[in-house]
Amino acid sequence: MKYFAIDFETASREPASACSLGIVSGGVEAGKQEWYELIRPPQMKFDDNCIRVNQIRPEDVQDKPEFPDFWKEIYQLLEGQIVFAHNAPFDMGVLAATLDYYDLPDIHFYWGDTVTLSRLLWKDMPNHKLNTVAGVLGFQFQHHQALSDARACSFIVKKALEKTATFHVKDMMKAVGLTFHPFEIKRTHKPMSLF
Repeated sequence: MKYFAIDFETASREPASACSLGIVSGGVEAGKQEWYELIRPPQMKFDDNCIRVNQIRPEDVQDKPEFPDFWKEIYQLLEGQIVFAHNAPFDMGVLAATLDYYDLPDIHFYWGDTVTLSRLLWKDMPNHKLNTVAGVLGFQFQHHQALSDARACSFIVKKALEKTATFHVKDMMKAVGLTFHPFEIKRTHKPMSLF
């Protein structure tokens, strides 16, 4: 069964400040998909701590398109799919806030959190941060680079499928007592029509 892993990096602590997004497909279907873009945040406000963590500076994105320019492509990838993220409430919050900020159309998918999944499957790890879990499981990557983080998240799902001896992510989640969550947006105003 196909699934996607996503990761956002943000320019500030504001949820609607995405400055990069990585998306990776996983599962048994032929043809792995990867998608990565630097994104110009809507207000170009950058927090020094975020710059220190993800190394994305205003000059890196000042000439990049904003999120609405990518939305149709992202929508076509994720609509109706199963999506994982590591610390998924953060990434789902970024997506929801960004869609609301730009009045973009709703999207429908179900999401799962690999932090929660890894806590249940690998209880003896010193912590369940992305770099710890992926590293212990044997995946080396560039932490806080959105595409690399999405790859690591997808790898964790793959290892969870193996550990639970399941073939479908739905069966894997059921095996550990977890359920998927519907993606929801708490709108501050009405979205525009779909494309």
